[in-house]
Amino acid sequence: MALPIASVPVLTGEVAQRFEAEAQANYQKMLHRTPEEEKAVKERYNRGIEEVRRMLAKSHL
Repeated sequence: MALPIASVPVLTGEVAQRFEAEAQANYQKMLHRTPEEEKAVKERYNRGIEEVRRMLAKSHL
């Protein structure tokens, strides 16, 4: 049985505009990464994946 949703939080006004501006700035920054920044992101990603693999190996699933 599904429960009705009482309310859905929605950003409006100045808060919504600020959120949209920050999201757009972050997206543009991501699109224009330098090769060094891209390498650092890939290294962090790979370290995270390795940590997840170690956790899964210890979990005996």
